[in-house]
Amino acid sequence: MEDRPGKAHFSGGIRGAGVGQEQKALVQAAVISIVDDDDDVRSSLVNYLRAAGMDVRGFSSAGGFLAAPDRAETDCLVTDLHMPEMDGLDLQRELNRIGRDFPVIVMTAFPTPGARAESNRLGAAAFLEKPIDPDALLDQVEAILTAAGRTGGA
Repeated sequence: MEDRPGKAHFSGGIRGAGVGQEQKALVQAAVISIVDDDDDVRSSLVNYLRAAGMDVRGFSSAGGFLAAPDRAETDCLVTDLHMPEMDGLDLQRELNRIGRDFPVIVMTAFPTPGARAESNRLGAAAFLEKPIDPDALLDQVEAILTAAGRTGGA
């Protein structure tokens, strides 16, 4: 794992009003993995979701995530699309090949209709554009975990 302490680059506090206690407990028990080769983006997302009470693990590459011994604990994966060596689509393909059982959120600063369609075809739960609105990401993660009935610790 490659979590690096860092300063979140998001302004404002963590929102939580309107989130039910049951949903909060579900989300807080879940393991969220963030894969992004951009240290600042990865650190910001890790720190933001941790501040919201989630168990978050950060990885600087798709290969690093795939090699992690605790990968199977992931309840939701958030991955960048454009990364060196293995991009987000190839990561989705590999996860499908090995039988992943957790939802995937793909994010990119360079969205194309083709990438969105392929990501959806590969089973992505969401396709988000950077810069990522942290509240929108938190909403997506909460909604996806709730819909998937993920309670943490796959």
